[in-house]
Amino acid sequence: MRKDCSISNSAIFSAIAATYRGLSSPLMAIVCLFAGFTRPSLAAPPETAELAAIIAKIDRTLVQQNEADIREWLDARIAETGRYGVYSFGYTSVQIKENVAHVDLNRGSHADAAAQFFRAYEMLGDRKYLDAGLKTADFFLQIQQPAGHFPTGAIVQPDGKASAGGGKCPLPMARMEDGYQFRPFTLLMTAYKLTGDKKYFEAAKRVGDLVVERLQHPEWGWCATEFDTRIEGATDKQLQSNGAYGVRGGGSFADACTNDGFRISVIMYHATGDRMYLKRSSRLGEWLFATQLGQGEVRGWADNYNWKNIPVPARNFEGLSIDPRNFSRFVSPLCVWIYGMNNQDKYRQLFQESYSWLKAQEKTDGWAAEFSYDGHPVWTQDYKTYRYDQPETWPNPLKHVEVRDDKPWYNRVKVQLDDGQIHNQLLQKGGRRALLNWYQGPVTYRPEEFVAVRLEAAKRCVDEEFVVPLQGRTPDGSLGAIQGKYLEQVRLRLAAPNCQHLPEADSIGRRDLTRQCWHGPHTWLDPYHPPYGWASWQYVWDARIAMGLIQPETVACGGRGLENMHLWPSWDVMGDWTTRCIAVENWLDVPLSSETEASK
Repeated sequence: MRKDCSISNSAIFSAIAATYRGLSSPLMAIVCLFAGFTRPSLAAPPETAELAAIIAKIDRTLVQQNEADIREWLDARIAETGRYGVYSFGYTSVQIKENVAHVDLNRGSHADAAAQFFRAYEMLGDRKYLDAGLKTADFFLQIQQPAGHFPTGAIVQPDGKASAGGGKCPLPMARMEDGYQFRPFTLLMTAYKLTGDKKYFEAAKRVGDLVVERLQHPEWGWCATEFDTRIEGATDKQLQSNGAYGVRGGGSFADACTNDGFRISVIMYHATGDRMYLKRSSRLGEWLFATQLGQGEVRGWADNYNWKNIPVPARNFEGLSIDPRNFSRFVSPLCVWIYGMNNQDKYRQLFQESYSWLKAQEKTDGWAAEFSYDGHPVWTQDYKTYRYDQPETWPNPLKHVEVRDDKPWYNRVKVQLDDGQIHNQLLQKGGRRALLNWYQGPVTYRPEEFVAVRLEAAKRCVDEEFVVPLQGRTPDGSLGAIQGKYLEQVRLRLAAPNCQHLPEADSIGRRDLTRQCWHGPHTWLDPYHPPYGWASWQYVWDARIAMGLIQPETVACGGRGLENMHLWPSWDVMGDWTTRCIAVENWLDVPLSSETEASK
C-alpha cells in the first residue's frame, strides 16, 4: 500500500534534492530515509528545468491550507457516520433513529461518497481514507441480495452490521434506474482495483452476471426500470406493467436503465475478456432503431416502451411523446459507443441526424419539455399531452415540472448538447479514427511522459488566468453557470468555508459543507459546473502531481470511459469516478458484433 507523504515532506525533499542533485537514485533513497520519509516516485527522471521553475512558484502555504480543509471535511464525515460505514450528504443523507442508521440508496449516492474517500486515498496516500471507503464497500457486500442485486434501502447497526430493507421496493426487486445497481457495482470494482481483494470482484461479478443473463432483454438488449427476481428466467418472462416507478417487462431509457446495463456488460468484458458479457449488448443497437420516433426529419425517443417497443407512460408527467433528454443523455452516447465498437455507419448517421434535428429545435432558454412526432413542442400533465402553441387547450391549473410562471417552459435543466457537439465535431473532422483516438488513454506513464503530465499540472497551479465553467452567482444574483478563474475559486473556498456566498441549498439538496460531496452524474449542472469544494480538491491534486507525490499509474487511469451524461476534462480530479473503476486503454475496443442482424 502507498505510504503517507505530506506536503511538508515534499518541501524537505525538494531542499534535499537541490543539495544532492548528483546522487544516484539508491543514494538519494538513503538520504530520504534518514530524513524520515519516503520519496514517492524514485522511478521518475530528474525534473526538467522548466518543471522545477514552475514548482518553485506554487504557493505551498495555499496547498497546505487546502489539504487541511479537505482532511477536515473528510474527517468530519467519518466522525459523523463512519461507524456505520456510510456517509451522510445531500437529500440522501443517513437518518439516525435510536442509534440505528436508516439508509436510502437512491441514485447510488453512498457509493459516490465512498469513491470520494478512495480518491482522497489516491491523492493523499492516507490509509484511513481507504479504510473509510472500504467500509461502504463492505456495507454493500452485506446487503447484496441472493440474486446478485442491491436493494433500495438498508438498516445499519452502530457496529456496522447491515441488513437490507426500508427502501421503496420489495427486496426481490432489482431496480436499474438512478444508479441503484451500477454505482455500487463500480464501487466494488474500484475496491478490488485498490486492494486486490477478490471478494469485491466476486460481488461485482454477481451483479454483472445478473444483468447480462436476466435483466437485459435477450433479443433487444434493453433493461427495464424494475425486475422481479422471483420470476424465473430473463426479462422476457416478466409480467408487463408500468406505473409511478417505471416499467417492468419493457425497456426504459429513463434514468440510465438501459445505459447502465450496457456499461456493466462492457466493464465486465474488459475485466474478464469473456465475450459472454457482450451477447445481449450486441443487440442493443437494433433497439435504438426499433424505438426511434418521428416523422420526416424528426428524430427522438420516449422514456419507456413495452415489450412490443410501443411507448408507454410511467410518471404522470412523462408521456408517450419524444423526450429530448433521452437523446441528450442516453441515445446519443449509445450511438457513438456502438459505432466506435462495431464500425457500422448507420449508428454514426443516426447520431448525426438526431443531433442536427435536436440542435435546430434549441431556443434561447433551451428546449421544450417534449416534442410531438411531427416536431411540435409539447408537454405532459396527468398523462395527457398538450401543445405549447395551443393555450386554449391547456388544463387549469398548469402544474408539474414542465411548466413555470403559468406556462410551459423551455429549459436546459435536463437537456444539453455540449457532449454531443464534441462527438459531432470529432466525427466531422476525423471520422471514427478521431473518435477512437479521443477515447484512448494511458494506463501508465513512462518516466519522460510523467514529467510532461507533472508540468501540465504545475502550470494549472500557477496560472492566474486559467478559467473553468463553475456554478456560482450570475450577474442577476441567481445561482447558475459562470466562467470563473480557477485560482480565485481556490482562494474563495478558504475565505468562505461555510458557503456564506451561496444559497441555503443547491439544486440537489446539498447544504453547507455537504456541497463538497460528489453525487453521481448529477453532481454538476450542465456539462461542467463543479460542486462547492471542487477547487480545493483540484488544486491539491494538481500540486501533488506536479511534485511527484501521486503515483504515475494513479494519474494515468486509462482512456476516457463510458460516462453516463457528461464528458469531463481528462485532468479533472473528480470527473465521473465510475470510469476509473478499472484501467482500460480504449473503452471502445470491444468486439460488439451485430448478432441480431446475423441471425435474421
